[in-house]
Amino acid sequence: MAMAATKRVYKDCPARGFVYVWEGPIRITHWVNVTSILVLVLTGLYIHYPFVRPNPVDAPYMMGTTRYVHYVTGIIFATSVLVRAWWAFVGNKYAHIKTFYNPFNKNDRKYIVSYLKYYCFLESKPKHVLTHNPMAQYAYIGIFLVFLFQIFSGLALWAQFNPEGTLFAIFGSIFGVIANQWVRYLHFFSIFIIAIFLMAHIYAAVLVDFRTHAGDISSIFSGWKADIED
Repeated sequence: MAMAATKRVYKDCPARGFVYVWEGPIRITHWVNVTSILVLVLTGLYIHYPFVRPNPVDAPYMMGTTRYVHYVTGIIFATSVLVRAWWAFVGNKYAHIKTFYNPFNKNDRKYIVSYLKYYCFLESKPKHVLTHNPMAQYAYIGIFLVFLFQIFSGLALWAQFNPEGTLFAIFGSIFGVIANQWVRYLHFFSIFIIAIFLMAHIYAAVLVDFRTHAGDISSIFSGWKADIED
């Protein structure tokens, strides 16, 4: 009876084996980014609209403390994003920039179309990939550009405390293209773009994991993904 159950489990298991996909720096920067974004969103919302107003006697420097946490977390976040960008050139083949899906390449186009149909509910089972799927990859590139804007605009806004300083000399050029107040507005509204991305990212990761059984969720903790038979 036990032998029959074991055979049935192995028959139902779609994995041919397990592959170490996400290296340590990828997993670390992922969770540093998640934590940083949560802190930055909360503190950023408070800076824009102080929804907690304690007694000035009890907390005389609430806004200053919030700004300090926001700035320090922003530096941590910027460092993490830069490390992830660097790892796209020095990491393994699964994290490398060479994994980019080229829509003009015939083989890549098969995967792009497969996952586009899948996310549009026109295909039940997409082609298996060990690295990011095409739609996820394009979404990550888009959100990475948003991250870069947030980092650049955030440092520019911070640098205004000393218009003669080095920080303003490097990042203050943005004010020659976009007016100060518009930089503030765009920096604030980008919060909502990132929030929408986070919800879509969690939904898509869970959906693909349940459908393909490739271990997408567990892989961001362990680094290992299942190699599935198509």
